[in-house]
Amino acid sequence: FISESEHDLLVKNCEKKLKRLASTYEMGHFDKRIHNYRECSVSAWLPNKRGIGGHVAEAIGRPVDPDPVDLPDRRPQGKSAGWTTVGRYDGQIRHILDRVWDLFPSAYAWLPPHILDLHEDGEILPHVDNPDYSGFVVGGLCLLGPAVSTFKHVDDPDIRVDVLLEPRSLYFMTNRIRYQFTHEITTDPQQRSWQGQEVPRSRRISLMFRDAKEPVAGWKSLA
Repeated sequence: FISESEHDLLVKNCEKKLKRLASTYEMGHFDKRIHNYRECSVSAWLPNKRGIGGHVAEAIGRPVDPDPVDLPDRRPQGKSAGWTTVGRYDGQIRHILDRVWDLFPSAYAWLPPHILDLHEDGEILPHVDNPDYSGFVVGGLCLLGPAVSTFKHVDDPDIRVDVLLEPRSLYFMTNRIRYQFTHEITTDPQQRSWQGQEVPRSRRISLMFRDAKEPVAGWKSLA
């Protein structure tokens, strides 16, 4: 879905965000579904018109605030330029991620992109997404190492689908595959194979995309 140069740019900037916002790997998630991971959200990578604020502004007839232009977050001398949320490449990254959001109707409001960094010894345990946390779809742009994601039907685990998540690929989940199947990325070598070949464990970053749930009374109700 993205080129090698775009992949490298995203990895470099994910690393910078993680270093600042989530410097160490966590062994346990609050819902006990992920082990050995880091994560953070990046509001600067979400264009204003695509977020909740933009949809609220449109609903009440106000103009949407323009996005900040690319600005260096450090001066050459190493002193802060005063821009703590706008990095040198944030605008360029927004243009890359626009291709993801353009796959969906403009009526969708999106949550800020979420960086999930899974250590090579990390794993995502079998789970079904909580429908209260986001809206209709969830997806990921895969960076660094490959992984096999396993889906099993909640009522009959013998109904199983394996999906190879390769670097630079994009996936989305919705409807039955999201709520009637568990999904996992395991350290079990028997589930880390593709077409008879073992997929070696490696660190991977997933840049996650989730749409926001619109209030029953509409976006205007949030004004």
